[in-house]
Amino acid sequence: MSLDFEQQTVLITGGNRGLGRAFSKCLAAAGAEVIIHSSGRDNSGQELTREIISEGGRAHNLPMPLEDGAKLISASLAKTSRLDAVVHSAGMVRDFSIGNLEQSDWDQVISMHLTAAYQLAKAVWSTFREQGFGRLVFISSAAGLYGNFGQANYAAAKMGLYGLCNTVAIEGEKHGISANTVAPWGATDMNRKQMNEDLRSRVRAEQVAPLVAYLCHPECQESGSLFEAGAGRFKKMRWESSRGLALNPETNPSIDDIASGWHELIDFSISEHPAHITDALARLLER
Repeated sequence: MSLDFEQQTVLITGGNRGLGRAFSKCLAAAGAEVIIHSSGRDNSGQELTREIISEGGRAHNLPMPLEDGAKLISASLAKTSRLDAVVHSAGMVRDFSIGNLEQSDWDQVISMHLTAAYQLAKAVWSTFREQGFGRLVFISSAAGLYGNFGQANYAAAKMGLYGLCNTVAIEGEKHGISANTVAPWGATDMNRKQMNEDLRSRVRAEQVAPLVAYLCHPECQESGSLFEAGAGRFKKMRWESSRGLALNPETNPSIDDIASGWHELIDFSISEHPAHITDALARLLER
């Protein structure tokens, strides 16, 4: 089986370095026309574009700050006149414990990861709707799923991408637009200090790229999902809730009711997996 990406044009933000570079290379090797967005602070985007073209691929370099998603989408369409998928991989960190985290550090990280994702989705929406097809892939992080010391801003942004993804997936379903989120374990320059060389060799960015590429393909009908990927392992994540504490809905529960029923409330020996907001509410009312 060999999936055909020949008719696909994919924009990869931060596509010049780290995970983004791996995504650009993988998609180009599969036949997609890739638009490699970079900050423009160095020549890495241009160099990668030349490398892909020299290998027989199709690539364009788009060096510009990620400050206005609408401008980035417009510039991408000016390059190719077609856009089938957007992979939002650009990122940054400003690591401080919560007591030392300044507003500016919070704003910069939220803007780069979460606000930019919203801007890109909004800006490309009309194009996707008109062609009846589109793929959005947001790159999250284990820090968003589990938290990480000194990364309150980064974790909030990365988990926020999943909430954005879920809503975009619901709104895009009738238009052939899907959205998914991937939380990779991938060695990059950004996390170099957090990994020793042995770990870095085991979680190479290239190992994550095939999943991201597949989520961009028309054959993939998955939407509104969260995946964890790294070291050759790929997992779909989902919400799990305890069966919970059921009290009489005809009366207002007391604090003592919560305290005395706490072990039942947090018991996961019987668990539930609500698929969507209606399902979650139905389960709540059923009890």
